[in-house]
Amino acid sequence: AIGVLIAAALLSTAAAAFAQESALVREITGKVEVQAEGQPWRPVKTGERLPLGATISTSFRSEAVLGLGSSTMVVKQLTRMRLEEFARKEGVQETRLHLRVGKVRAEIQAEEGLRHDFQIRSPVSTAAVRVTGFDFDGVNLRVRSGAVALANAHNRTVRVAAGARSATDGFSAPPSGAEAMEKALAVPV
Repeated sequence: AIGVLIAAALLSTAAAAFAQESALVREITGKVEVQAEGQPWRPVKTGERLPLGATISTSFRSEAVLGLGSSTMVVKQLTRMRLEEFARKEGVQETRLHLRVGKVRAEIQAEEGLRHDFQIRSPVSTAAVRVTGFDFDGVNLRVRSGAVALANAHNRTVRVAAGARSATDGFSAPPSGAEAMEKALAVPV
């Protein structure tokens, strides 16, 4: 009986230290669908919670606003994204998303006593942030506030600061600073 009580106490402590969460659908415009693992596609409803492993898809002229804890993500039109991980572990909010195609806008909000580890992976690159706001389509990154680490498929990483842009084709290193501006404007800086 004492062993059962100890096991129950350990499980409840572990659950508190590693709390799985879900994404909350705050707003929907147009046609937005979700597919849970092993399930058919179905329409998404405002107020619905999307489980881990679910894939969200937006149609033409459609978007969804997701609540990810204290952070917000706008899933733009013609986007397909999978929720891979969303959990709080020992004072860290870990978020892992796989952007198969399309574009998202994220606002990562600071929370007292909580550190963010937020990553959006695409077939050619990964954007990893702590606290910031950015737009990302899997290739092109525009940072609105804070800073984002952009890595290509070979894990060559560059830090992109607020107001800057960068991109990668997955093989070449993402440009940073003046180099990114030169490529975007086609003018030496």
